[in-house]
Amino acid sequence: MERLRPGWFLQGLWDAEYQQYRLLAYLARVHREYLAQRLYPHLADLIASYGEMRELARQVEETNPSPELETLQEILTFSLPRLESSIEEGRLLYETIAQSLYVRVVGVVPMYRDEGYVLLRRGTEREVHVYLYELRRVYDAHGQQVAIRLTFVGTYSQVGFLSVREKLLAERKDLPVPLTLGVESPWELPIEPTLLPIIQRSLPKWTQAATEGGLG
Repeated sequence: MERLRPGWFLQGLWDAEYQQYRLLAYLARVHREYLAQRLYPHLADLIASYGEMRELARQVEETNPSPELETLQEILTFSLPRLESSIEEGRLLYETIAQSLYVRVVGVVPMYRDEGYVLLRRGTEREVHVYLYELRRVYDAHGQQVAIRLTFVGTYSQVGFLSVREKLLAERKDLPVPLTLGVESPWELPIEPTLLPIIQRSLPKWTQAATEGGLG
């Protein structure tokens, strides 16, 4: 579906009613995506747009009024609570799915945990979807950030996570003792728009928990 791009409310006809209609149509599509358990990229777009518009609203309050700014203020006043409501709906769905995932260590916990495998199985399906994960520490003006990368390796028909791990060890010699995390979803949810973003954001916490023995 169409993305909510930065500055979307400044594009097209400069009319509050027109921009409000555009937003309502977009949010209706997002709601349908939520009903289908598809979270991204629209949840990230909503959060970015909300932050952009909230900052702009702050700036407008400090600026001398004009007809153009009155129109902008009307758009912002209409949009912000509706964006916030849609974001909250998405966050509740995110948390419900994230908390439903069962995560455990498959095999041993190695000393080096910044690269490894994620084995994903959904619902009653027999296939295991395998991803190579990489965590990279990036330092900027705000301190340390963790860059997370997931690369699809393949789909395996073995039922057990352990047998999949053994097959990976036999096939791929670049990671002789990788940390391997088995992730099971009770539902057959969409992978790309939902499960992978949740897994990606959860990986630093999961690898830390594996070190501390906090995973099943």
